[in-house]
Amino acid sequence: LSPSPPEVEEEPEALPEHLGGAPEVPARPEAAVEETEAETGEIPPEGQEPPVAPAVPAPEAEGALEPVPKFAYITIDDGPDPVNTPAILSILDHYNVKASFFVLGASAEKYPELIRLIHDKGHAVGNHTYNHVYHETYASDESFWESVKKTEEILYQLLAYRPTLLREPGGRFRTDPEKQRGIREQGYDLVYWNVDSYDSRSPIPDKDTILANVVRQAQKEHLWPAMVLLFHESGGHGSTVEALPLVIEYLLQEGFTLRTLAEMDKAVMADLPKP
Repeated sequence: LSPSPPEVEEEPEALPEHLGGAPEVPARPEAAVEETEAETGEIPPEGQEPPVAPAVPAPEAEGALEPVPKFAYITIDDGPDPVNTPAILSILDHYNVKASFFVLGASAEKYPELIRLIHDKGHAVGNHTYNHVYHETYASDESFWESVKKTEEILYQLLAYRPTLLREPGGRFRTDPEKQRGIREQGYDLVYWNVDSYDSRSPIPDKDTILANVVRQAQKEHLWPAMVLLFHESGGHGSTVEALPLVIEYLLQEGFTLRTLAEMDKAVMADLPKP
């Protein structure tokens, strides 16, 4: 008979962990062991993981976009007004913000103390021609310039300087680049607007509608670097006064810096972002 083959002892089957089997210890990366040895000169005890190096933050992606600058310029036309102007100045004081006032020469003659007050509080003063009578102001080029120069002289007598900021009533020349160029060549800073509060519509809207008009247009991101808002302060514009605190709070909450037009670059004035 052939000799029987030697018996081979079978290894017992490992018990599942929940029945008392030892959990499997993951293999340690060789690189980690080498790094630990190099740093301490010691080999970590069997089964002990080497310390993990702190994660290095990933570098910022190249070409990351800079946040869009947000500058708002509140402009107020047709003053000064004996009721609305003091109220507006008080609101601006409360929020510690400045605005730009395009005043009429005829109103400046009637309320010179308000012109001085606007200036003394650090707001910008601009020329809005002598009155808002279109058939007189726009009868001819000569009548337009007469209205501008007359107002300029009135302001000079009150403020001892000649404001260069200019906005003609109704923005009559907004679509006439040649006329605009001629005005600028005379040394004036012609400034229009790209956010209209529509507070001059008839009937005059209430404060909530004025605010909604501003908010709707202010969503346009391309306007943010130079957003010029248009308001009016002549008699009957009480709702503009009521809306102004709401508008200012909205602009500040949205991260806008409020400036006067005197702080705007002349090249930007001449090429405002379109509405």
